[in-house]
Amino acid sequence: MEQKNPSSAGEPDIKMAPGAEEAGMASMLAEMIKTNLKNKPERVKDFNKLKGTIWITAEDADIDMTMEFDRGSLTASSGKVGKPMLAISTDSSTLMDLANINIKFGMPYYFDETGRMVIKKLLKKELKIKGMFTHTMALTHMTKIMSVQ
Repeated sequence: MEQKNPSSAGEPDIKMAPGAEEAGMASMLAEMIKTNLKNKPERVKDFNKLKGTIWITAEDADIDMTMEFDRGSLTASSGKVGKPMLAISTDSSTLMDLANINIKFGMPYYFDETGRMVIKKLLKKELKIKGMFTHTMALTHMTKIMSVQ
């Protein structure tokens, strides 16, 4: 799959690390982000602001992946890579729910059914986000680029 330079193509540079193509979650999330940014180009600004790694694990499926952002590019890897600024740990169903967070007024919206469910799972420790208070803006940017809403 050919990757284009984001500045010349006008689109984000999203690629898979070697071996990550076989990792279902890494491939699925990278493709979801690519599609979201294509369908909602106003969120490319959020994508371009992200710099650092985000590790995501679906505990029930025993799978994990790392997204390495570098201001306009994303490399998705299987497993844990480096020292993540955000570590998200939950079950696979909740991971999919996170993609359904509504974005209102340019921010994730936690006052509807999906948003309240995310807050409830955080409080019950069914969803753990390590680094959410020290990297609040990174979490906000990531939520916006992952949301299909």
